[in-house]
Amino acid sequence: MADPAGVRVRDADRADLARIVDAWGELARLHERTHPAFALSQTWRRAYEEYLAALLGREDTLVVVAESGGQLAGVAIGRITTLPPFFRHRRRGFIQDVYTREGYRRRGVGRRMIERIEQWLRDRGIRRAELTVAVPNREAEAFWERMGYRTYMVHRTKEL
Repeated sequence: MADPAGVRVRDADRADLARIVDAWGELARLHERTHPAFALSQTWRRAYEEYLAALLGREDTLVVVAESGGQLAGVAIGRITTLPPFFRHRRRGFIQDVYTREGYRRRGVGRRMIERIEQWLRDRGIRRAELTVAVPNREAEAFWERMGYRTYMVHRTKEL
């Protein structure tokens, strides 16, 4: 699926691994500057590549990329999670690691990646998607508000 600006959103495959890891590193460094909870290990690159490789091809996971002119413009991951049986609606979508690179922001790239994941979730009978947003990422907060996502929980942390 390509837009008039030449950005194409598609399902990722193993050939995309290195480029996705590079983009995730940019996202992780952004988060790392906001809170010590996001501090990366020295082996983060290999660990994330192994994690991502394990996700690709799973029935409960969709990794999408946006690309333009051979360059990776963005990446997003959608997963299906199952809550314990004491919840009525146990199967939920979880959206994670969404990142649009500089130069591609505010062009609908993130929206199109999320729309692809939401459709994939709907096709599998999932009617609720959740995600977390790092504080104080106001740009991301505004994006998710525009996409229709609302706060229903607050995630807190405490150093012990």
